[in-house]
Amino acid sequence: MTSWDFAADHPELTEHEAERLIRAHGHEPDEVRQDLGERFTLTAELFAWLGY
Repeated sequence: MTSWDFAADHPELTEHEAERLIRAHGHEPDEVRQDLGERFTLTAELFAWLGY
């Protein structure tokens, strides 16, 4: 399964899931929230922000 397959199957994450994913990649959730705003929990947006 690719990251894009996962995003298609799980289009939105919980706040906790999004924060965990972001921290696992060495970033702070507040940094991503500033950039993505309301799109913070959208899986495809997070993956794009992370460079996938």
